Amino acid sequence: MTLEELKAAVRTAAALRLVQTLQPIGGAGDKVFPPTYAGGIYATETRRIDGEAIPCVLLNSVQSEANGLEEALQDAFLPDWRELKETSDAPVCGLPVIAVKVKGYDWVTSLTAPHRIHDAILRDSIDENETPFRDTGVGQAIVKARVHDATAFYKHCPTALLFGTWDSTAGEGLNSAKIPRAVVSEIIGVNVVAGVRTASRVDPLRIQRMGLTFYQKGQSGWTFDESEADRKYKKAGSKQGKTEWTLDIDQAEKDKNGKPTKSEAIVAGGKPSDINHGNVTPDIDRFKKVRKNKLDVLPDILTSNPVRLKYDVEAWDGHMESRLDINSQTARIRENVPRPGGVTMDHARHTWTLSLTQLRRLRFPGFPPPEGQKKEDVRPRQDEAARTVLAALALYALALRQDEGYWLRSRCDLVPEKGNEAKLEIVGGAGGDIPLGAAANVKATMLDPALKEAESLGVEWTKTLLRLTPSPQLSQLVKLSDARVSGQDESDTDAPEGTDNGADGDAGASD
Repeated sequence: MTLEELKAAVRTAAALRLVQTLQPIGGAGDKVFPPTYAGGIYATETRRIDGEAIPCVLLNSVQSEANGLEEALQDAFLPDWRELKETSDAPVCGLPVIAVKVKGYDWVTSLTAPHRIHDAILRDSIDENETPFRDTGVGQAIVKARVHDATAFYKHCPTALLFGTWDSTAGEGLNSAKIPRAVVSEIIGVNVVAGVRTASRVDPLRIQRMGLTFYQKGQSGWTFDESEADRKYKKAGSKQGKTEWTLDIDQAEKDKNGKPTKSEAIVAGGKPSDINHGNVTPDIDRFKKVRKNKLDVLPDILTSNPVRLKYDVEAWDGHMESRLDINSQTARIRENVPRPGGVTMDHARHTWTLSLTQLRRLRFPGFPPPEGQKKEDVRPRQDEAARTVLAALALYALALRQDEGYWLRSRCDLVPEKGNEAKLEIVGGAGGDIPLGAAANVKATMLDPALKEAESLGVEWTKTLLRLTPSPQLSQLVKLSDARVSGQDESDTDAPEGTDNGADGDAGASD
């Protein structure tokens, strides 16, 4: 696709679309594993495909695809972002990036934060003058940006105009900034059949169950002696990610009365498997029994047939839908039904679309005209140039992901069907199919010249990284959260009476 073809599409076409048929790397019929949701279930639904109702499963969601496309752009424009120094000069990069470094964690950027430029992590960060981000010049411009004036988004976070963003913490109700997605990408499995999940462990040490008592001991060890147990990790155990335990009652951690304390996972008469030793008999993973008074709990329930209930369960794999009409009196629960363990499918389908009608809704009146030209003479060309750059950026992100391949997760590695090259379809306008090409070619023939042409009209984005640091409140919140996760006693830290939930919502705009 040439730049002139892209500009013509941006002016008149409805969308750019890619639909690609994929297969597992093991070939047709090989099992793949979709993402699991609460209760160990898959996101399944019946879709109309070629006039038929076909059982399908989500292999990669719109949100996950957007995250992958953004990460691909970040790796391309700022390949060493994980090794950035906190205090060095701002590096030059071809794409605007705002980044914050929290101690003990990787850099969080406007390309990786869950809610992009409007994420609470950026909101609760400060600049070098200790000014809250939203009160800085850049922050104020972003707060005021809207669809009819998206100049600040283009300058400081153009990906928000492609993947959507919502300023849910603005406190302005319906007047807060809300940019719909222009890029929607999704991968599904078509005509799927659920498999079963198996589990086993053969212990080379042949450790058997002996009715022993395991006690907690510190953070990285265990003992049979109760006297060696450590009170500090009273919440520890396999359920909390700890591996310290003891079989000696003298080493056990003590409660406030000096009595031995057993953790939730390490109990009297415990099994070696409680501390990750011993055999796990090869078996099929199954749903557990759930009492009727807990039917409003999403995980672990199946019914023998669809019933009017708080949740209606699809029989083939345990997927549940919310229902408004509730009649739990007829509910029947089946325990020991195998949990879904992967699926086989006819094929996978990757659908990627770029809404050019959405891009045409965007206006950029904040850019100054080039020297010697009048604003009214260049405004339409400035808008068109900015939209063309955004379209080229979206295609570059797609090409980067295509070059990387379709590895989604363990045992979900896909490849295009033989002879099924990636082709873009121009929907509306002149129409037609155009090969996408490699990422390097897309950048050289579309993105770079589009940027150059836009800059000649005064349409430019920031090319240096903006560093932020977490505010004292955010640092304290992370510290308290880390302490809770690591199992420290709450009395060890002074927790505030209330915490901010961030009020971050998706609303179809963010991930």
